[in-house]
Amino acid sequence: MVLANAERVVRATALPVSVDFEGGYSTDPEQSATNVAQLAWTGAIGCNLEDQIVATNSTPGRTMHETADQAARIAAIAKAAPDFFINARTDMFLIAKPETHDDAMVDAAIERGKAYADAGADGFFVPGLADLRLLEKVCKAVPLPVNFMAFPGAPDAKAVAATGVARISHGPFPHMAALKAFEDAARAAFAPASGS
Repeated sequence: MVLANAERVVRATALPVSVDFEGGYSTDPEQSATNVAQLAWTGAIGCNLEDQIVATNSTPGRTMHETADQAARIAAIAKAAPDFFINARTDMFLIAKPETHDDAMVDAAIERGKAYADAGADGFFVPGLADLRLLEKVCKAVPLPVNFMAFPGAPDAKAVAATGVARISHGPFPHMAALKAFEDAARAAFAPASGS
């Protein structure tokens, strides 16, 4: 379904299309590479590839791939789809509460970013990190363009850009706001008239 949806979007626009491809839909490097190569065949030019292990009945909770394991997946993907933009996403800042984001956590993220760059990633995505000082530290240390995810209450685009961030994603938030506006309008349309 993801591939079919990607193909529909690619056909509908002349703009380059990058797809949120979760964790590549496999933990195995070769299968991840096959899956991403199939995504590239749709005409998409790149994808986000996250390092969070999706919770299942056998692995509950939110955990992360070891850095070396994720780097191996990135390397296999880069080999299978050499012209495809791999936006390596670390979910460590989404998993941890914002008040726990500190220099030690950023140092761990930087290690991941450098390993992902060495493996062939083209970008480094740090959703959930909103502290401008820490964001700038990532931008200065990781040899890849850094991607920030905007969200309600996050610093504005100008402040984020000043840290060195190269790309700002908006995640699901505009879609959620549009759905909420539609729901509110529908409720208002069907609400009983006042005074009746």
